Amino acid sequence: NAPGMDIERFVLEGPAGTVAVGREQGVGGGDGRAGRPGRRSQDFGWRHRAGAGAVRVLLRLVVVWVALCCAVAKPRREASSARLVLGLVVAPGVAARRRLGEGGPRGSAVPQLRAVGNTAIEKASFDETVAGAGVGQPAAGTDSRSRVREAAGRGSDGTPFLALSSLPFVQGLEAPADAAAFASLCRRTQAYVERCQASGASFIVDFEGEMPGHGGEVVTAAFLLTDAFDGASCSPKEVPKGSRRPWGLLFDLRNPECAQIVKEIMESTTIHKVMWGAHGDVQSLMYQQTPFPLAIHPAAVVDIQLAYSTQDRRMGMGRMLEKVPEWLLRDLPDKGQIDFDKFHALNRRAMPQPLQRSDADYAIDDLRRIEAILKSQMPPTGSYEEARSHTEQSIREIAEDKQGLKALEEKEKWFQKSNGKSGAKTKNMSRAVNILRHIQSLRFRGFPNMAIDLEKQALAVLPDDFIIPEDLSFYA
Repeated sequence: NAPGMDIERFVLEGPAGTVAVGREQGVGGGDGRAGRPGRRSQDFGWRHRAGAGAVRVLLRLVVVWVALCCAVAKPRREASSARLVLGLVVAPGVAARRRLGEGGPRGSAVPQLRAVGNTAIEKASFDETVAGAGVGQPAAGTDSRSRVREAAGRGSDGTPFLALSSLPFVQGLEAPADAAAFASLCRRTQAYVERCQASGASFIVDFEGEMPGHGGEVVTAAFLLTDAFDGASCSPKEVPKGSRRPWGLLFDLRNPECAQIVKEIMESTTIHKVMWGAHGDVQSLMYQQTPFPLAIHPAAVVDIQLAYSTQDRRMGMGRMLEKVPEWLLRDLPDKGQIDFDKFHALNRRAMPQPLQRSDADYAIDDLRRIEAILKSQMPPTGSYEEARSHTEQSIREIAEDKQGLKALEEKEKWFQKSNGKSGAKTKNMSRAVNILRHIQSLRFRGFPNMAIDLEKQALAVLPDDFIIPEDLSFYA
């Protein structure tokens, strides 16, 4: 990461009174520094310590012998359990919270401890966090109660993220107190983005929403600074050992101010964006009209999906993740944890706002999944240059096809493929709704009488009184 952009430094290494992430507490009731005994332990005589030490050594030798036997005689899973037991005995109170890194490459660094949970992180002020990185200082005349407060949380694997919105955005996370606080938050985030532009940073990017593409709606934009991609050579890069996990940014696209910051990132030619399956998101960014037009034209994007598949036959992320080592995906839930079709078949939102914490985690988790692909998979040509070329071509085609006719043909193909199949009723209804929303979006934009026959076919698999509202809203 570029110098001066470590926005989490204040929280991780904050001033007096701030709990530090990854900082161990002394084992056995010490003074808070790892390995240093507390005052109480100094009251014991040397004989007591020697005797206790001998017992611990004996116990450790026994457990080592048991662990070695298990490792030889049992499958790998049981051997992992034996190593975990060994770790708990060797370093009580510490190894229990350490992710062992089993299954990783030889010599790989063990991730730092996660010594605090969501509660401590959620109390962190975004204003103080960015100020601690040298980005800016609180506005003059503001007191502690009116300073910018940013709701912060963690993804499923502990990745910290900042959720930016002037509205209730994620359940359990705090929104800015007033308009002035939100404006201050946006200024500081903007300053952070400007530093990223100046340094040529690389972001992993993912959008979530309801049927992204023509007629759909992206509702969140997630960004994660990464060292795993070299924008200059367009190739994966080895991440230095001991690198600290950066914070993610989660934007609420209901906010014009948030959408403007996302627009600046996505249209920047100096910030490199790595995505997986970007075509639907790009269509929404260019043509989405509700709740307001986004009009975002992405640049410097690499859709790494196109390094492993073609535009006509794209590989799903779930299938790609089967090739990723398990240790890189530890603590991440299965990709298909949200049943989008069940909601979209009824023209309902699968991710209503304010988002449930699991939905926010889903958005952040996808960033980590894409990064796991970057870290573990080498593209067939040795770099992602070819994928970048295909991505640029795809973006040009989307810009030229303003009505999305090619995308509509693709939707019709998949609709016809699943139509009438047993067990595919919900999936087919979801595809029908997607087609109807695409057609209705064209009318909304001033293109009437489009695909009338296809519209009738889609309506035929839905209830008799089913309609897509003219404003493209979703049912409650």
